[in-house]
Amino acid sequence: MAQAAALPDPSGLAAAVRRRERPALARALNLLDDRRSESRQLAAELLRLLEADMADEHGHLIGMTGPPGAGKSSLTAALISVWRKRGLRVGVLAVDPSSPVSGGALLGDRLRMKTSSDDDGVFIRSLACRGEFGGLSAEVWPMSLVMLAAFDVVMIETVGVGQREIDVARMCDTTCFVAQPGSGDSIQFLKAGILEVPHVLVVN
Repeated sequence: MAQAAALPDPSGLAAAVRRRERPALARALNLLDDRRSESRQLAAELLRLLEADMADEHGHLIGMTGPPGAGKSSLTAALISVWRKRGLRVGVLAVDPSSPVSGGALLGDRLRMKTSSDDDGVFIRSLACRGEFGGLSAEVWPMSLVMLAAFDVVMIETVGVGQREIDVARMCDTTCFVAQPGSGDSIQFLKAGILEVPHVLVVN
């Protein structure tokens, strides 16, 4: 009973998310990250309520992907600054790799995204991939739906990827691939895989 009492009411939480209340956003994302069966049921109801309101209008979902160290987080931080100057509200889901040894994760992507803590127009949520393939976490898609209900632009930053991890392109409106100078020759860029799917290619 104590656990059930601590769980939020989906309708009230959905309304607070639509009002862009930061505590509600944090609680909604935590609910989606909770793998208890009772939390899963409430999370499904929350998403149903939010999706019903988003049928006509929602934010733009952008996927940021590329190899480790290419500068995805730095580019994300720069874009946040540009969009905030234009008055857009920005949400970020930053996925970090989980250790195959310890199972833990250093949620370090957000350390490069130096934003003002009192800026209500920016919300960054870090999460671990938990061994999922494709450069993402299983919770990214439902979390992005919550963020899209509250922000004009939502960015998903994947873990460092190789040639086959294209999952982010299947869920985003726009996919951006970030590469480093000297990443390969023309033959490398003709190969099938990740370089076939981005709308934007950035050499950082």
